[in-house]
Amino acid sequence: MEATKDAEDDWVTQVNDVASGTLYPQANSWYMGANIPGKPQVFMPYIGGVGVYRQICNDVAGKGYEGFVLMSRGRTAAAVAAE
Repeated sequence: MEATKDAEDDWVTQVNDVASGTLYPQANSWYMGANIPGKPQVFMPYIGGVGVYRQICNDVAGKGYEGFVLMSRGRTAAAVAAE
């Protein structure tokens, strides 16, 4: 199982939209990746609440894992996408 590039980008946007309502993105901390020189500073954890996160997961699963490529053992996402 691998996220599509569009689904990954959408998730990063959603995570950062939620984080923008907090002070986390304003901090120059390891939480934003500031402890690694040259690393892009982005917020990665979802802080919208466990209930909301579970609902998002349930919605994705209910739509047949929308935004994910499902593969059998030994196959790559690129091979599945090429079919």
